[in-house]
Amino acid sequence: MKRISRLFTILILAFLYSCSSGGGDDGMTPTPNPQPKADFTVRTATKTASHPWANKGHSVGYTINGIEALTLTLTRGTTYVFEIQTSGHPFYISTDEIGASAGEVTDGIVGSMTENGTLRFTPNSNHPDLLYYQCGIHQQMGYIINIVDP
Repeated sequence: MKRISRLFTILILAFLYSCSSGGGDDGMTPTPNPQPKADFTVRTATKTASHPWANKGHSVGYTINGIEALTLTLTRGTTYVFEIQTSGHPFYISTDEIGASAGEVTDGIVGSMTENGTLRFTPNSNHPDLLYYQCGIHQQMGYIINIVDP
């Protein structure tokens, strides 16, 4: 009887061990969904003479990945992440080259008018081929976004 009791105990322990260990995916543990890495880092800087709108609009402009007035080319159907640190200058996507809240695009965008945070943009067939990144308060701080088909 002791043998059967021991065997039964061993089988129960083996079963419990196999259910709680192994390092494999048991399909029960959710896989974390990591936040995507930023494609573009947006900051502000005083415009230089090389900025296409140097003598127009606000004296400060956006830099994208450290480059002043960078022309962006984005592909429809791809999500782009903008990491924004532009206090006092809410970043948004626009149909208007002047900015200052004109022509705000909201379709395919999460986080419009962000000053410190993340904006996600997925261009789609509803977007024109030419857009702009701009400031929601000041004029002509950003520049051009070309939208292309995949």
